[in-house]
Amino acid sequence: MIINRATVCILTAGKGTRMGTYSEIINKALLPVKQKAIISHIMDKFPKDSEYVIALGYMKDQVKNYLNIVHGDRDIKFVEVDNWEGTGSGPGYSMICCKLHLNKPFYFVSCDTLWNNNIDMDLDENWLGLSTVSYEESYRYCNIKVEHGDVAVDVLDKEAGTWPPYKAFIGLWYIKDHDIFWEGLKLKNFIKGEHQVSNGIKALIASRKTKAVDIDWIDVGDKGKYQDLISKYENYDFSKSNEFLYIVEKKVVKFFSDSSITEKRVQKSKLKPVVFPLIDKIYGQFYGYNFVEGTTLYNYNDKVIFRNLLFWLKEHLWTNVEINTDEVRSTCKKFYYDKTVERIKLLYNRCNIADKQTVVNGVKLGKTKELLSRVPWENLFNGIPVFFHGDLQFDNILYNKIKDTFILLDWRQEFGGHVEWGDLYYDLAKLYGGIVLNYDFIKLNLLYYHETGNEITFDFAQRFLTSDYLSILDEFVISNGWDVKKVHMLVPLIYLNMSPLHHDPFNKMLYSMGRLMLSNELNSENK
Repeated sequence: MIINRATVCILTAGKGTRMGTYSEIINKALLPVKQKAIISHIMDKFPKDSEYVIALGYMKDQVKNYLNIVHGDRDIKFVEVDNWEGTGSGPGYSMICCKLHLNKPFYFVSCDTLWNNNIDMDLDENWLGLSTVSYEESYRYCNIKVEHGDVAVDVLDKEAGTWPPYKAFIGLWYIKDHDIFWEGLKLKNFIKGEHQVSNGIKALIASRKTKAVDIDWIDVGDKGKYQDLISKYENYDFSKSNEFLYIVEKKVVKFFSDSSITEKRVQKSKLKPVVFPLIDKIYGQFYGYNFVEGTTLYNYNDKVIFRNLLFWLKEHLWTNVEINTDEVRSTCKKFYYDKTVERIKLLYNRCNIADKQTVVNGVKLGKTKELLSRVPWENLFNGIPVFFHGDLQFDNILYNKIKDTFILLDWRQEFGGHVEWGDLYYDLAKLYGGIVLNYDFIKLNLLYYHETGNEITFDFAQRFLTSDYLSILDEFVISNGWDVKKVHMLVPLIYLNMSPLHHDPFNKMLYSMGRLMLSNELNSENK
């Protein structure tokens, strides 16, 4: 092997505006693909003992915190780029900021470049990673003219060029003759106000020492391309826009755009360590814990395990908390009524939905406002304060069959502003709702939704033990002296609250399902 230890420069300084709304929340290098950030996929293409030089700019703390929590065992040098969005900024300027660490042969990778084939680490000459793009899209890229099959001879930066003889530079590059590259990069021939890397490319091409290498490229440089890639791995995008999950090297990492959520989740986990994983890494908007062995309860069709879970929850999770009755009522009002009204308005705005009479699965339903006016809110406000989970459904419950143990994941950080307690009925209703609607099946796109005028039809897959589970849960609630009708009433309200947080058509199905179930519950109350 010619290169004993690779040096890899990854640029993450740019704002990534082509990622649309994602760029408002997170640095694009951290967008997950198959539960691993793009930058992790890039780093894993190189030997683990490589030296990584990371250019930081936009949302720099996010990048630094993620890499510290996930790849803290690697040799990483962070370089802060002082100008990452003004005139004269750009990948060329970011590289100049990194020059101190790159006065030697090195690899260059832009943070939105993924590829399938392996790099030939023995190729000890300057080379550019190229791929063919359509002429219509070629103006977006730095295009390289190729002759004699693999010789780079010219550059068109942000100008249309078609194959043959041009191919797009994908943002992957090995620079052996670094002195020639840095001399070329000094030239400040800005393109659309940005300092690009093309002057460095031109200098190497002029030296007649640059090879063109075809790469099996995965372009995730804009929102549409990223979402297209995600759709190849997920039947339905169940993710939320303000949080991301990563599972890398036996480490589970959660990110929240609101750092207070991270803080409160960590705080809550410490209050009941027996039911949650042990969080051992906390960096800003991220927290992490070691991967927990086990399988979600959706993968077990076993009534005995479910009964054992209910008794385990009562013993280990739902411990009573002494809270003033008036505070319980006011908190439940804020959480159940106020939040429901707010979430429904959010759905209407996001999906351009009007509150109107509809026929759902053959049942005539009045306006949602009318349905909500019939809900026995005063009874719902009489909650039972306990330490609770807050998103208690089978996908968030792991069972280790060998150890016969349960562990709870992805807990809600608060209930109406309170970390220490929540309403027992909310956990029971969440559990009930996740049995009726199997979220792992939704992720497999096992749902149907059709809307024509005022007529809506929906359907979804269920497990064969669904009715048995619901009966067991009802019996458990009744045997403990709790109000089973209250549990049933909260389930459709939960679906209505969930609806604006998900993508089409699941969001609309949740809304219609919530309305239909709410109507059924209200009608049964009056019988």
